Amino acid sequence: MSGFLSSFDISGYGLSAQRVRVNIISENIANAHTTRTKEGGPYRRKEVVFKAVDFNKELNRYLNRNENTLGFSDPLDEGDFEKKPNPAIMSVVVDKIVRDDSKPKMKYDPTHPDADANGYVAYPNINPVIEMADLVEATRSYQANVAAFQSAKDMANSAITLFQ
Repeated sequence: MSGFLSSFDISGYGLSAQRVRVNIISENIANAHTTRTKEGGPYRRKEVVFKAVDFNKELNRYLNRNENTLGFSDPLDEGDFEKKPNPAIMSVVVDKIVRDDSKPKMKYDPTHPDADANGYVAYPNINPVIEMADLVEATRSYQANVAAFQSAKDMANSAITLFQ
């Protein structure tokens, strides 16, 4: 049963990570024309950085152990004396959200309240086409995690009905 729970955890972490990504992309799109922020200057584009997590290492670090407690093992293994590597149970989490400090787009608009002495306004360096492509990618990744979660749930339900 722990295999099913691991599948749920992995899909859940993926769902959470993609939700954060969708929120950040949405914030970028919403602020594409924000020329003034409380930090000063135009809004700065943000990006989400993911990190792969090895659940075996994280759990063992938490439990202060050195052995692999969650690794898969061969049920037909008859005691081979060589150490066999156990595949890690991997997932993804949000590592950090970084700000893009590239130069803003400068547009000539001397009537704008944020125009400089030469009449130029600094706009965020946000390309709506790139943001929309990223949004589609994040949405599809979210949907893939939902499908994986549903498949694990269906397998668990099927296994339960077999033993009734």
